[in-house]
Amino acid sequence: MSRKSRKLLLCGAPLIVVVCVTSVVLITRASTEALVTAPKASRPPRVKDGPRNLFLQPDALRVSRRLGKRFAPAARGTSVLVGTLKIDGSEQPVNITRRQTQTGETVELHLSNGRLNWSDHEGAKGASGVVSDSERLLVERLTLDSPDQFVLAQLRGASYFTIARNVRPADAQDGYAGPLWNVIRVDEPQQDESLRPQSTWRIYYLNAQTELPERVEYQLNGQEIKVEFLEWTEQQGEKTASYVRWTSNGQPLMEYRVARVSHQ
Repeated sequence: MSRKSRKLLLCGAPLIVVVCVTSVVLITRASTEALVTAPKASRPPRVKDGPRNLFLQPDALRVSRRLGKRFAPAARGTSVLVGTLKIDGSEQPVNITRRQTQTGETVELHLSNGRLNWSDHEGAKGASGVVSDSERLLVERLTLDSPDQFVLAQLRGASYFTIARNVRPADAQDGYAGPLWNVIRVDEPQQDESLRPQSTWRIYYLNAQTELPERVEYQLNGQEIKVEFLEWTEQQGEKTASYVRWTSNGQPLMEYRVARVSHQ
């Protein structure tokens, strides 16, 4: 190798080293940035155990305090109602077990011809897992048309809208001294169609003085439904609607009378 060639090689060596070092730095920096900016795998939110937040809706909170201590934040009460169901003049015994959970409640209906279940994350279920339209209608009436659900619906994300306060009957005359109502609409959250109730909204009429629900109104398949809580029973400080009647345009649909109730 000539002296001139050796000189050119020695002069180019530092340049080669600089290029190599620069390439290593750039590659390392790119790898580090890729690790930092790479998206993390999404994880479903965990349902936390512990006290539930039943203070989201002021009206629901007032109703819960009137109904009893079973809605305390750390409570997981169980209510067992033994009664009689009347449909089209035919009666049958129905026992209802309502168990509160972190996100609402589970409900078991023990009928003369079997058992039906409802939960906020599975909807209506039968012994085989599938329910008919009439069974689903029965489950949702006995489960959702209740004072307890006015309180617990907020745990599954239902929306509450105040329509009016201190409302009196439309046909009330001057000097009316009867009850006044606070009218609250509860909309079910959007979810899977198979789990969504047949009626996605309900309007509750709360007695302005007692703060207890007196009736519920909603539409089902274009039919106006009215649910009235006509009688109440109290045991160990817990209030329960003991006589519930369903009507449509003044025609009776169903009645449920409670003979015994226990709260745990």
